[in-house]
Amino acid sequence: MKKIISIFTIIFLLILMTACDQNPTEPNEPTPTPTEPAINLSEVNPTNDVYYQIFVRSFADSNEDGIGDLNGITENLDYLEELGITALWLLPVNPSPSYHGYSVTDYYGIESDYGTMEDFENLIDAAALRNIKIVIDLVINHTSDQHPWYQSALASTTSPYRNYYIWQGNTAFESFVGGMKDLNFKNEAVIDEVKNIMDFYLEKGVHGFRVDAAKHLLEGINAPFENTLLLLDLNLHIKEEYPNSFIVSEVFDYNYLAYADYYIGSDSVFNFNAASNIWDKVGNGNSRYLLVSNLKKGYDAYRYIDPEFVDSPFIGNHDLDRLASMGGFSIFNTKEKITLAARILLTLPGSPFIYYGDELGMKGYRYEGTNIPGYGIVYDEYRRQPFLWGNSEVQTTWLPSDGSNDDTDNLIEQREDQDSLFNAYKEMIEIRKNNPALMYGNDFSAYKNNNSSIQGYIRHYQYETINQAVLVIHNLSSDATSITLDYEELLYGSLDIPAYGTLIVTINPSEIEDYR
Repeated sequence: MKKIISIFTIIFLLILMTACDQNPTEPNEPTPTPTEPAINLSEVNPTNDVYYQIFVRSFADSNEDGIGDLNGITENLDYLEELGITALWLLPVNPSPSYHGYSVTDYYGIESDYGTMEDFENLIDAAALRNIKIVIDLVINHTSDQHPWYQSALASTTSPYRNYYIWQGNTAFESFVGGMKDLNFKNEAVIDEVKNIMDFYLEKGVHGFRVDAAKHLLEGINAPFENTLLLLDLNLHIKEEYPNSFIVSEVFDYNYLAYADYYIGSDSVFNFNAASNIWDKVGNGNSRYLLVSNLKKGYDAYRYIDPEFVDSPFIGNHDLDRLASMGGFSIFNTKEKITLAARILLTLPGSPFIYYGDELGMKGYRYEGTNIPGYGIVYDEYRRQPFLWGNSEVQTTWLPSDGSNDDTDNLIEQREDQDSLFNAYKEMIEIRKNNPALMYGNDFSAYKNNNSSIQGYIRHYQYETINQAVLVIHNLSSDATSITLDYEELLYGSLDIPAYGTLIVTINPSEIEDYR
């Protein structure tokens, strides 16, 4: 009897094991299927970033000499990562007799106040570990009159560097005063020198270059066309070895038609037209109903030249009075208007550039040869004054305070204030990075219900299986307003838009025409 029971037991176990082998998963559990690899849109769009512009002398001091330096940036990459930026633009880092660095004496060296070439390389490597790119200022329109090239050219008409410059009697031509001598780009040797300089820094790991004074490289009646061809030549050269490298050109002009053609030779061009429209419509409240239509005119012009254009919008930089010191932003509704300007900047196409300290609402303006006790005669210095860390260990002190930021909260104070400008920047950058319609592409169309108070636009991006449309609506008036709107997801704000407020929603990409 026991044998019979044992046999039946063994048979039962065998059947059970066979059943388990044939049904390895629960009856209702779906069989796993291979998943498609996630699309890395930052690799698809290598020239779309959120930039932070740094004047090294004013940012962060690492060795207690009061002067900002490269190690100071490296040691504070945590802050930049916290803010959310993905790339840095460093103002000139080469040796120079001027505080600002725009009169270079050695293109292959580092300003001693800022550190060493090893410090520069360490910064590039440390930033790369955080997926932060580095773009440097390429100051090639001119050199310092103390540059060895110029000194040699000045000393002898037979110098090999004599034709590096454009001579007017016994001196060389200057587009800008202050001992900055224009290079001669009719000379192929000068072009070759510039290519070598670019190769030198690309090999070290920089992402690209901001070309200073691009409209002045070649002067004359055909200058725009000739400068475009020159930039194209430089760009094609670096793209051979570094196809994802980046050139953004400074064409200082508020008329978008003056620099649209520069998209032929550049990957991007700074959008002075967009900046001036934001200053005028948001800050001064002039013709507010024209904000989006004016922006669109520029984008359409750039798209005509390059359908894949990447814009470089900004609302502040080192050559301008600080946004918080501009008339329209410094009198009434100051914080609200400044915050609105930031939200507009961070929802426009391209790669927005944030000037260091603008995220704190720092003030600063140009003086016209005023003597500042403890420093001397100043001009642009206070447009570029020390960052407000609230931490004496990293605070730069090279420039004494003129009192303009006595009432501006420092970083430590703004971190703790959820309603601070800093936290507004941080939140908007995160929203931008998390939504491909805002972060990538250049699609921009006007919202159909725009008026003198409400200014909205649709951003759309599509790549393979990714398809997103975002509607951004700004209230440019001092009165709250409510709107009725069909949308898919609320990203920011509410349908009850406060004075100088913003609403951001996703909409069905197939229904874009219903909104414009």
